[in-house]
Amino acid sequence: MYFNYTIDGKKLYTNKERGVTQLTNHFTKEEFDCKCGCGNGDIVISEKLVWELECVREAYKKPMRITSGIRCLAHNRKIGSRDTSSHVKGLAADIHCTDMWTRLELVRRLLRDGEFERIGINKQFIHVDVDYDKPRGIFVY
Repeated sequence: MYFNYTIDGKKLYTNKERGVTQLTNHFTKEEFDCKCGCGNGDIVISEKLVWELECVREAYKKPMRITSGIRCLAHNRKIGSRDTSSHVKGLAADIHCTDMWTRLELVRRLLRDGEFERIGINKQFIHVDVDYDKPRGIFVY
């Protein structure tokens, strides 16, 4: 394992054997990368988003699988999302969730242990973002 550093001097932990960059104790950069494999272009995942998710994960004490983080515009359009999606700005993540109890537990944690004021509920995932250009609240897909 060796260290990489961000522009502002923060450490990023890179595990060469696994080929991943650890952003926090529980999340890697690769979990947030665009699923089309484009390399994300100029889009960088929001540090605030990742740290708020880490706070929730610490309190939740169970794994949280990120199903979508950064999306390039081409991938975002391919899956039928709007060009104004917070994902294309690196400000959003979708957390895998398919049952009612887990959904309730996660929403409680997201509101209590994270500073999320914008949450979307889908039967397959919970969307969270830190996009302050969008209205606050809870919405349903």
